[in-house]
Amino acid sequence: MTDSFRILASALLLLLLGLVPPAVAQSLDARFQAWLKSDLWPEASRAGVSAARFNEAFAGVSLNLKLPDLVVPGQKPKTPRNQHQAEFGSPGRYFSEKVIGAVVAGGRSRAPNLASTLAAIERKTGVPGRFLLAVWGRESGFGRANIPHDAFEVLATKAFMSSRREMFRRELVAALVMLEKRLVTRAMMKSSWAGALGQPQFLPTSYL
Repeated sequence: MTDSFRILASALLLLLLGLVPPAVAQSLDARFQAWLKSDLWPEASRAGVSAARFNEAFAGVSLNLKLPDLVVPGQKPKTPRNQHQAEFGSPGRYFSEKVIGAVVAGGRSRAPNLASTLAAIERKTGVPGRFLLAVWGRESGFGRANIPHDAFEVLATKAFMSSRREMFRRELVAALVMLEKRLVTRAMMKSSWAGALGQPQFLPTSYL
């Protein structure tokens, strides 16, 4: 381990504790911005992403060091923290009677008003409307769940310095392709802390 990496690791720890000087945070973000331009952009371009869409995606985006499972570049990943989301536990917890009962009731109450929309989606994709309602209800409570993060900020931060950089890099490029193809607008790109998009909470590659 070089001295520079030791310094960077210490700086990141202080940053997460809210004690790091602004200049150190700016230095780490400068490396991130350089990575976007010199490392990520060539791959995005090969995937068909235009410079205009790339710049639109990352306008104002900086590292989000409050996200979990981040790894300082050049360091070995630490043991992942325990996950508390239901999908990381037993199936019984994820499909508990109380939760599923609420999803079923919510789906039934919404189905009549959404019948034409669900039918159109089923004709186009082959996915039955009842499945869409089930996913929508379980993943975000039919839109009631808070989905606060900027998807490009989350995906780029994790592609740059998470314990699963390659996976998040693929998802980040897929998100850029979604924007390029106008499948979404920039304002629509909201995600969980893990980069799952919108109310259905699918990762970008699932949409392509």
